[in-house]
Amino acid sequence: MVMSQPLSANSPTPAAEMRAALAEVTVVVVNYNSGPWLQRSIRALRRAVLDQPQIVVVDNASSDGSAEMLSEFDQVRYLPQTTNLGFARGVNLAAQQVSTPYMLVHNPDCLIVPDNLVRLLDLMKAQPQAAIISGRVFDMRGIEQRGSRRVLPTPRRILAEWLGRGDGLDHSHLPAPDQAAAVEAVSGACMLIRRSAFEAIGGMDESYPMHFEDLDLMARLQQAGHEVWLQPEVAISHAGGVSSNHHPVQVMCNKHIGLWRYLNQHCRQQWPAWSRPLWALALITHAALQVPVILWRSR
Repeated sequence: MVMSQPLSANSPTPAAEMRAALAEVTVVVVNYNSGPWLQRSIRALRRAVLDQPQIVVVDNASSDGSAEMLSEFDQVRYLPQTTNLGFARGVNLAAQQVSTPYMLVHNPDCLIVPDNLVRLLDLMKAQPQAAIISGRVFDMRGIEQRGSRRVLPTPRRILAEWLGRGDGLDHSHLPAPDQAAAVEAVSGACMLIRRSAFEAIGGMDESYPMHFEDLDLMARLQQAGHEVWLQPEVAISHAGGVSSNHHPVQVMCNKHIGLWRYLNQHCRQQWPAWSRPLWALALITHAALQVPVILWRSR
């Protein structure tokens, strides 16, 4: 299901304006065995203009034939890899091919229609301090996903979420804002990024195996004086887990490693040294307890 109906009453963008707007953005997709979702996502993006926006696909050694489905599209640059580079390295590699002022980092299992992409672009141009903008992200049932609206992790916030106190890291259960606003974090599944800001901080940190590299990017951009914005009128559909379902235990372990790296990079002043071994033990224990559950579910 494509969330094709905008959440406000704004009329569709005229075709000439649509083409001009889409020519200012390059879509960056890192693909790994996403099946027909890669094709669907590009069809959604190209619904209004057949050859815009430009698209760069880094394929991380897929074996499911998903990359071969790109032959029907114009203005798609395909960068096949012999090994799985991971998400951050894939984005950085694709970004080297981008010459437009904006790029949309877009999961292959996401669907966004051109009108909504133009809304993100309009907001980016209206907010010169904005470096990342996204909308509200929904699953294929139309339910807002966890992480669609969130805050940056800190040890205190993580503990509060584990203990069920406060609002936690995920704010998708709270009422959505009435208008666009600067926030701490948005979903990493579909992010419009100002290329100059991305390049100025050195792109994504490739030390993250998978997960938390998007939050790290948002944190570093804000430390550099930029802003992250949410446009609640834009709806994005996200199937979620299409690529990661192939190796669930590895993905779970990478999440724990990513969280540990994020806390060490961004939260050391809020994280007493005496407590860090306890955190390491807690993360290792939590990951170990999840392995049999994941294996049982994947039978």
